[in-house]
Amino acid sequence: MPPNIPTILLLGTCDTKLSELLYTKSQIESTNATVLLMDTGRNPITHEEIAIPQSALLTTTTASIPTPDLTTLTRAEYITTLIPYATKKVTHLHEHHQIHGILAIGGSCGTTLAATVMRDALPVGFPKLLVSTMASGDVGPFIGETDISMMYSVVDIAGRNRIVEGVLDNAAGGIVGMAGAFLKRERGSTAEMEVSSRVRIGISMFGVTTPGVTRARERLEEALGGCEVYVFHATGSGGRALERLVREGQIDAVLDLTTTEVVDEVVGGVLSAGPGRLTAASVRDIPRVVSVGACDMVNFGEVGTVPATFREGKRLLHEHNATVTLMRTTKKECVEIGRFIAGNLLDSRDRGQLRRTKVILPVGGVSMLDVAGQPFHDPEADEALFSTLERELEGSGICVMRDPRDINDPSFAVAVADELVKLIRQ
Repeated sequence: MPPNIPTILLLGTCDTKLSELLYTKSQIESTNATVLLMDTGRNPITHEEIAIPQSALLTTTTASIPTPDLTTLTRAEYITTLIPYATKKVTHLHEHHQIHGILAIGGSCGTTLAATVMRDALPVGFPKLLVSTMASGDVGPFIGETDISMMYSVVDIAGRNRIVEGVLDNAAGGIVGMAGAFLKRERGSTAEMEVSSRVRIGISMFGVTTPGVTRARERLEEALGGCEVYVFHATGSGGRALERLVREGQIDAVLDLTTTEVVDEVVGGVLSAGPGRLTAASVRDIPRVVSVGACDMVNFGEVGTVPATFREGKRLLHEHNATVTLMRTTKKECVEIGRFIAGNLLDSRDRGQLRRTKVILPVGGVSMLDVAGQPFHDPEADEALFSTLERELEGSGICVMRDPRDINDPSFAVAVADELVKLIRQ
């Protein structure tokens, strides 16, 4: 049985920020929570308040692997070296239910280290808070596809003063509140156990596939009363989040209607979800229906950001709004997109194994802009995509079906939702 009060893992570089960390520790403890202070500094520090010293992180059970001396490394090398050790320790603490929240404070190096550990060691839903000098800029590289909360320190974390202490006070209160909520969930109630038994379904969506996704979601909720549906905006981070939650076992089935992030990965748009898109469900072989929503477009920012090679090539561009420009995919690109999708659906699995995946192709149009009368309507390019998928997946065990309707047709949405329900109930 979990404890009645939360335990917070406080992470930081004790060789540079010990005073601030000890202050934060005292503030957390004043709120009826316990604290484990972990030292991730380059230079080892001895202090009675440090529960997990640097030396404890670097301990190895393999005699052939020498313990690294972080003091001899550059700052970049020290961070790269320490991250796997710290990640392993935090993973252990989480898996053994010894912590209920994590709080870190740091500058640029400490933020890089702490954020990486949080992303790699802890699942979505576990409380993560990072007080950082970097939190007022581009935090995407730190947060990635996770739920890390970042709080700007306002001034540098270099000595205690009223501003720093005020920020750290708020951070202490914030992490204790989040950890308390997590601990309550971890203890579990009858109602929460009932919720946990619901089928959890992930759906990918873009603006130009929203009507279809909305109707599909409604149909799933009708057919699987009590299911939980999570909709992911296919902006790169959305696709990465979907893949992560599937890997973590937090999603049981996927209706991957909108695979436009693959297009940006293949062609060079700005909303790629990386080369691993569509692989997590392949590895786990969970029920999945895949389509090619918005595979007619490559995403860029405002018109001036479209690479010159495309502008000079007189490619078909569509200004979606003042900040988003879409470019129609060509037949050649659609072939490459089809090969990419097929390869990741299989993900090196033996052909014939993946029988819980279906691919459904909306011949009438893959987006709002791809139907008759709209600027991206191009049946020849779509056919290149469809036929490539059929060819690449032949004999794989994955069923590929053509449907004459477009992706936003309400009856198409119902049909693909029903196909997923069949796979779930198998």
